[in-house]
Amino acid sequence: MPRLDARSGAAALALAAALALTAALGASCAGTPPAERGATTCPPRCPPPAPQQTPPPAAPPGPVVSGAPGEAPVFDPERLTLVLGDPRLAAVQKLVEQEAYASAAAAMAQAIAAPLSPADAAAFRYQLARLRALAGDPVGAAKEYDAAAAAGGPLADHARFAAADLLARAGQPDAALERARAVASDVAIADELDRIVAGALADKGDIEGAAARWRVYLARSWPASTWVPEALRFARALLRHPGEDHAEEAIRIARRVIDEAPGGAGAGEAKEIQDQALSTLPFARRKPFLDPGPADLLARARSLLASRQDKEALAVADALVALPEAQAPSAFACDAFAARGEALGRLRRRAEAADVLGTAIERCGPAAPAAAAASAAPAAAAASAAPPAGSAAPPATATSAVAPGAGAPAPRRPETLYNAGRASLRADRHAEAAARFALLEKEYPDHRLADDARYLGARALLSLGDQAQFVQLLTAMPDDYPSGDMVADGLFELALFEMERDSWAGAVRPLERALARFPHERAYHAAGRLPYYLGRAHIETGSPDKGKALLEQVIRDYPLSFYMALAHARLAELDPSAAQRALSAAMDRDASAPYTELRSPAFAHPAFARAVELARQGEARLARRELDLLGVGSRTAPREGMWASAFLLARAGALPQSYSILRTAMAAPADGRVELAGNVEWLDHYPVGRWRGAWELAYPRPFGGLVAAETKRSGIPEALAYAIMREESAFDPKVASPAQAFGLMQLIVPTAKRMAKPLGLPWSAEALRRPEINVALGCRYLSVLRGQFSDNPLLAIPAYNAGGGAPKRWIAERPSQSFDLWVERIPYEETRLYTKRVMTSLAVYELLYAGAQPGEALRTPLPASPAARSAVANAAP
Repeated sequence: MPRLDARSGAAALALAAALALTAALGASCAGTPPAERGATTCPPRCPPPAPQQTPPPAAPPGPVVSGAPGEAPVFDPERLTLVLGDPRLAAVQKLVEQEAYASAAAAMAQAIAAPLSPADAAAFRYQLARLRALAGDPVGAAKEYDAAAAAGGPLADHARFAAADLLARAGQPDAALERARAVASDVAIADELDRIVAGALADKGDIEGAAARWRVYLARSWPASTWVPEALRFARALLRHPGEDHAEEAIRIARRVIDEAPGGAGAGEAKEIQDQALSTLPFARRKPFLDPGPADLLARARSLLASRQDKEALAVADALVALPEAQAPSAFACDAFAARGEALGRLRRRAEAADVLGTAIERCGPAAPAAAAASAAPAAAAASAAPPAGSAAPPATATSAVAPGAGAPAPRRPETLYNAGRASLRADRHAEAAARFALLEKEYPDHRLADDARYLGARALLSLGDQAQFVQLLTAMPDDYPSGDMVADGLFELALFEMERDSWAGAVRPLERALARFPHERAYHAAGRLPYYLGRAHIETGSPDKGKALLEQVIRDYPLSFYMALAHARLAELDPSAAQRALSAAMDRDASAPYTELRSPAFAHPAFARAVELARQGEARLARRELDLLGVGSRTAPREGMWASAFLLARAGALPQSYSILRTAMAAPADGRVELAGNVEWLDHYPVGRWRGAWELAYPRPFGGLVAAETKRSGIPEALAYAIMREESAFDPKVASPAQAFGLMQLIVPTAKRMAKPLGLPWSAEALRRPEINVALGCRYLSVLRGQFSDNPLLAIPAYNAGGGAPKRWIAERPSQSFDLWVERIPYEETRLYTKRVMTSLAVYELLYAGAQPGEALRTPLPASPAARSAVANAAP
């Protein structure tokens, strides 16, 4: 029926009159069969027969397919269609792409006037409401949401919620409350009703009722972008109703924002609220806020550290360690000095951090008697041994104990010892680090950090030149820590030590031990490293057939990993046909490998049905909320649900959210296996056949035309731009890092300014959030870096993370080193892992989208810098 409220009053009256006249004239035809209605049967002015309307097309089948009796339903992502992807809405979709939301809403209203199935009518009406809201018409949008709710379907409660939210914002609290009360309690969005109801009650003057709902809301865990503005709104509402209790609560809320909001978001407004509230309190009630106790100060320091407000945290920690309570060993004193040490370390005052954490060890008190009397691990000998010649003796704070009877140790003493050791490493005080790690092993041999301390302590001793102790500690590590999660790294470190000094025979035994214990490492930075280096070791020691077989195994079992790329390049150097055969055989195997469907009982859950419909509407955030009801955000979630959820969000255009689920799904659980369904592992299959869809989802190509144009202009591989973008921003164009890097390719303003000048582009922080600017400048920067490493363009990857000068220094220090060992010894852990991640993505993007021929990743140069190695060779006598 035509919508009368969309017309002028005169037109509406005319239409109503016409309808009444038609009804009257047709009364005599009532009950007359349509075929008999004509001039001979009906009065002269009888209306003509109604045209036969074409029935609305059937709704396309949804992506959830019911299973046979006793079977769980299947999710088929190929059957997922977006509402705006409907061919009937092509004009609407085009207007939405142009952000012409008012025109899109008008076009959508016309589409709704056509005959529709009930399911389509509800879906189209919901989309019309979204468009009206985007067009800045909250009341009109609320009316459409009301209509969508009346039509029923999976999104009826979401429509009621959206109408309540819009009406509350439009200053209609009674209408908002009415719709809020109608929302069912089992939908994910229901926990946000407290926010809407609180605001509506506050607008009606019911501050106590509003405060009760705000307290419930703020007690939950929310992103800062959600809870910070609501907390400030609550605090302001309290101040509008003067009273000492209200003022005190406003102060507490403001201080939570000041201390807990990441990066100090909202702190300025919160401080104004705090000062205003303090000014209304009498001195007796104001004093506790002005002079907080030790426990409150410690809690504040921890909150500031957690919210990355390091300078503010240091100021509070300075006050903490000056208190009388921090001058003698106690749990409080331990935590106070530990907080100060952490703040100093974050501010890169490394030597001071190591000193303060040494004091923290003292303030933590002695080890528990049982731990002190425990049998010392082999590291105890290292702790008491004299440091190697030429090294500084560790200061007394590293191992000294407080006087007997000083009290029980602080609960966090082992963590403090570990953090103190790491601080010493960062300050290049290796003897001190080794002593602190050894003390942790001696006092807490069963602690979860003991094997970490063994690994780092051994590396510290190697830095001091104590190779014997280094070898002894790591050789004994599997026996001393049979369940330790660092054992593989310890054995690999031992093998790496041998390989670096060209003792490949010495590397074989630790690699074999590690591979026997960890036959299939899956973490991205380690997948395939043990068989790869064992293969290299066999080749270097005169067993090329064994070595080549292991390299082929890496190509077969670790598709498109960092070490697979290295294995392919090295095998291609030895036997090009063998490398090609191994890759082709693996891909042929997976092209015909059985693909397990995504089948789960969760797909029959109402929350999943709501998530599907929300994804179809483009409501990615709300879809993710429904999926979280099914436990998708947990690493223990069924892999079927995680992958189906990632497909949903990706189709809804929410690549960062989809990628966040994939990162969880790809994180190796305790047994090292990542499963898609049953015992099927998608990461162990090449992107061919039915497996290709999973890889395309994990490695998408957003902004396709833009990236293609800018990579061509800058002369860099398109795959490299996507690999960098995937790692830097997870494809979120609005993201900003704590280091003030912005956008898809995470550029800082000074770098952007240098790149922008020749292109005539803007380079401000705001401009860098625009994909067309960010991608252009990021591609140009990659081009510049690749030009600095013409003999090995892959060195542009660590340069993008650490700066162009860093790889040049590392090449100068190790000019003859092979690329694989060079990457293992990148001094910055962040850059080392970054290089492995980006090279993995590069290999995937090249093979997935650039054809079957190996690209740069699979043709990695064997030397880190062929030119530098050649120069060294030519200079040799």
